[in-house]
Amino acid sequence: MLAWCSGDYLNVPEGADVATLQPGRCLFETFALRGGKVACLADHLARLALACPRLGLDPCRLHLGAGPSSEAWAPILHKLLASANLTDAIVRLIVAARPDALAREWVSVRPLPPTPSEIDLFALQTRRDAPEWLPRPKSGPWQNSATAWRELKSIADRGDTEGVQCDAAGHVSEATRSSLAWWDGERWCFPAISTGRLAGTVAAQFRSIAAQAGRTCVDVAVPFPLDARSVVVLRSTFTAGAVLARRYQTTAGEVQWLPSSDQAEAHARLADLAAWRAQRFVSLV
Repeated sequence: MLAWCSGDYLNVPEGADVATLQPGRCLFETFALRGGKVACLADHLARLALACPRLGLDPCRLHLGAGPSSEAWAPILHKLLASANLTDAIVRLIVAARPDALAREWVSVRPLPPTPSEIDLFALQTRRDAPEWLPRPKSGPWQNSATAWRELKSIADRGDTEGVQCDAAGHVSEATRSSLAWWDGERWCFPAISTGRLAGTVAAQFRSIAAQAGRTCVDVAVPFPLDARSVVVLRSTFTAGAVLARRYQTTAGEVQWLPSSDQAEAHARLADLAAWRAQRFVSLV
């Protein structure tokens, strides 16, 4: 497949992951391009900029990562999309330090899968590793999450599944590609930063929206909440940013959790999130 790397177009292995394109330490962001637009791109770039100094990089000197400039992004995306015969896509931006202290930037695209209506959650054996620093960056080579992703695919290779990772203490951290939140009937709960979870962009948006609706939001370090009324799976590439979990089960298929019959609170907050994100699209193509 074709990828862009700091001004050059290179043929790379089909489906090349972060570690293949950029071995060693790097930062990356993935987001959905629909109809030439990206939702909440500024949130992704802000998370990237926050971590750049850890690699000795000035985010203001990045070509693509410095801001949502369609002048910079459009020609690159046009060529990559045409090469892959895509209109909508998942776009991945990778940033790494070069020996001269400047940045090497990669862009690749891959097909954007449909958003499932609900998600089946599986308890994974792969524990979430400790972060390089806090808040946890979205960083390469992404080995721990890749291991968890392979474990999930060995259990259920479908688009409507996610694997739940816990930390060494058995506390819920996050899913392989998603953040998690749950409603316990009184509060919206989010995995504590001590669990090693990523600072998810949609999780932060959802938390802010829930707080604006007058709901209490708390960070917790607990095992999977079997008494939760609702569990929300948050991912920036989903059409509206999040969907509900349908069940939580072991790798052997034993169902350990089901949502309550009353999903009014969860549906209301998901609608709020969708409306909020719909107002924050940026045109890149």
